[in-house]
This record gives sequence, C-alpha cells and structure tokens, in this order.
Amino acid sequence: PQTLLEVPEPQVMVDLLDRWDEQRKPARVQLASDISGSMGDPAGDSPTPTKLDLAVEAATNALDLFADRDVVSLRVFSTEIGPNGTDEVVDLVDAGPMTPAHRQDLAEAIQGLFPTNGTPLYTATQDAYEDAVAAYDPASINAVVLLSDGVNDDGEQGDDDQQLDTLLDTLAEGSEGQRAEPVRVFPISYGAAADLATLRSIAEASTA
Repeated sequence: PQTLLEVPEPQVMVDLLDRWDEQRKPARVQLASDISGSMGDPAGDSPTPTKLDLAVEAATNALDLFADRDVVSLRVFSTEIGPNGTDEVVDLVDAGPMTPAHRQDLAEAIQGLFPTNGTPLYTATQDAYEDAVAAYDPASINAVVLLSDGVNDDGEQGDDDQQLDTLLDTLAEGSEGQRAEPVRVFPISYGAAADLATLRSIAEASTA
C-alpha cells in the first residue's frame, strides 16, 4: 500500500485514517510534527497558508477520527528547542487514550505550534520509531505519522548520508520477516520542495 502521502492538504491525514477498517484493532499512534523554520514558508504560490498551517489543520481535523480506545501522542522536532534550547525532539502530549480531555490537550498543543530553527529529520524520525517500538502494543496498530516538508537540515551536512543510512537500516531491520514489534512510519509531505524520494524511502523501509 502507498505509505507516502504527497498532497499538501489537510484532507490527507483524514484520508489516511479513513483507510483503516472500521473493525480494525485499536491504534497506538505517535504524531511527530516538523516545526522547523522552513515549515513557516508558503505551501503554494500565495503567502498563506504556510506548510505548518496545513499540518496543524490536518492534525486537528484528524483528532475526531480516532476512536476512544486509540492511544495517541504528540511530539515536535526542530533544532535548539526544549527548556534549555538544546533538544531536537520535545514531547508535548504523552501517549494516552482519546478521552475528551486528551483530545483537548492534543488540540491545544497542535494549535500552539510555530516554526523555528532547523530540521533534524533523520534523527527525529529514528527517535520516533525507536520510541514507538519500545512502547509497542501487540493488540494495536502501531504507527508514527510524520508531518514534514521533508528536507533534512540540522546544520551538519557532513553526516547526513550516515544518518539516513542508519535510519533506513533500522526501519528495514524492524520490518523484516515476522517481527514481533512491527511499527509503520507514514510520512505526510508539505510543500513543493519536499524531498519526496527520501520520504518515500523512509515509508518503504518501514514496510519492507
């Protein structure tokens, strides 16, 4: 199945969730949103909406599609974020069942997102995947939904290839054979300049 969604519209995440059968198992989903400065760029030819505007709208609309039994968390990634300005990943809402209060916490956190700094795409995706594996629930569909404009830019170009190779190797190893902890990564790209080839390779590696 197609795992890279390239259309930069809020409806994309809705479509992704709609593809899951109504009788599916519960889902354990980590929403991982890119909040780098480039996400503040226009999504198209007009100044608005920005790529982050579309990601925020998509994530907000998708909240109503999760079942009450689903477990959802939210994290963001960029460079020099967090309390001390030294982190690349910050968990904004911990994993929890989709009670009304949890939905509200997620919605408020999503609406408060703003763009800043660089894009540690490879390391952030690896962290998200490894955390999802560590929290794996065999009774659930386990997934990472990655919202990004898809270009790694963490300020250190010299190690980009190594980081990507490590990420793809990790995803491929996790999807080989009858792994006991299968976790799929669903990238959703925003903006015409998104690195679709890389995002596609990430999606395919997690489902090989």
